[in-house]
Amino acid sequence: MKLKNRVAYYFVSRLFWLMFIWGLFIVVSIVIFSFFLGYNKTETPQLLISKIVESTVVVDQNLSVSSKIKEDLIKNKMWMQVLDEQGDEVFSFNKPKSIPEHYIPGELVSDYLYPAKKGYQLSTWYKTLDNQDLTWVLGKPSTENNPFLYWMNNLWILSIIIIGIIIASFFGRQLGAPLLYIASWIENLSKGKYEEPSYYLKFHSKKNRRNKAEFKTYQELTQALSGLTSILKKNEQERRLLEKTREEWMTGISHDLKTPLSVIKGYTVLLSSHKHDWEQDKVRHFSKIMEERVEYMEQLIEDFNLTFQLKNDVIPIQLEQNDLVIVLKDILEQLKSLPESKNKLISFETNRNQIYLNMDMKYLKRAFENLIANSIKHNPPETKIKIIIHENLSHPRQICVLIEDDGIGMDQETIEHLFDQYFRGTSTTSSNSGTGLGMAIARQILIAHGGNIEINSKLQLGTQCNITFPIE
Repeated sequence: MKLKNRVAYYFVSRLFWLMFIWGLFIVVSIVIFSFFLGYNKTETPQLLISKIVESTVVVDQNLSVSSKIKEDLIKNKMWMQVLDEQGDEVFSFNKPKSIPEHYIPGELVSDYLYPAKKGYQLSTWYKTLDNQDLTWVLGKPSTENNPFLYWMNNLWILSIIIIGIIIASFFGRQLGAPLLYIASWIENLSKGKYEEPSYYLKFHSKKNRRNKAEFKTYQELTQALSGLTSILKKNEQERRLLEKTREEWMTGISHDLKTPLSVIKGYTVLLSSHKHDWEQDKVRHFSKIMEERVEYMEQLIEDFNLTFQLKNDVIPIQLEQNDLVIVLKDILEQLKSLPESKNKLISFETNRNQIYLNMDMKYLKRAFENLIANSIKHNPPETKIKIIIHENLSHPRQICVLIEDDGIGMDQETIEHLFDQYFRGTSTTSSNSGTGLGMAIARQILIAHGGNIEINSKLQLGTQCNITFPIE
């Protein structure tokens, strides 16, 4: 059942049960209430009071009844009163002293309904006699003179009100509690507080809450809110990490740009000084150093731009089928010309003369150059560096490239952060002249080609770089 249909059914069913239970309670209360009233009231014969009314006459502007009626009243221990329109007594017979001579509006009704209140029962009759609206009141002592019955009748009315409030609160909680809970949750999210409302969880465990019928109705909604909370919390953590990383990038880049700029500025000051007349060889030497620093800054800016472009997929990778064996051989020939390669033992192995891969040659060569150059530059002399490429035809079919060396290796912290942008591992054998973005760029290029890279390394034992590409 869809969420909106289930919510509609839930509300309608609860309202139906509320009306049913409330109606049933009213009926039961009325029945019990009537039972107690009828059980404790001694019925006064209506025929007797009607005879009294018929026998009442006006004699010399005064009311009077027959002697026979008076005898019956005395015999049955009863009394009578006749009241005018204002409730004042105009005639009475055999009336006890405790009976009032004036009745306020509603007092007769109260005494009639609750005979235990004052200890007597009343019967009334209304008639116009001699152009006057008169009320006859016939009374007798109550057979059940227990004032508790009066208060019990009032207690039933109070019970109806109290139980009605309890029933309304119960159904109101069932209908409103989930909505208030969800509203509080959404309010927390709007304030940047990415968690469920804690005030409710203090009294109800998460398991028990979700087993309740009123919360099961909104199960999809609470699950969606839970997922949204997790996503927002994760995004917030990533945002903070990105801000921290951005600050580190800016600090590092500012430092790396400031250093060559300081060198360039220093040489320009020397060249422009009138105190010295520099020889041509010195000028060329200064210019060469300045050129190297400018190239370094250009490379830094280029690497930095390339990193963001790869991360945001704004560089269109143009895939063409090329022989990866030839590509790697060309890279090795170029890297062997580096000064750091002279004392390294570099070898290349393959199980096939040709291994084809869909690649963007420009960027893939950049990735392998960064990885292999990293092994060459950051290891001591006489290090053995081996590049192995083979085609694995088992399932799943893969092209595997292994770059391994027996150099100084890396600790676990360096391995964990090796592909972080603007991270440089420490090495006592080489200078940190790189931009710190080479490994991050290499990994992003490999991923853009559908590849994967794993690093295994131990200090003083060497490093293995495993690269795999799926074969379509």
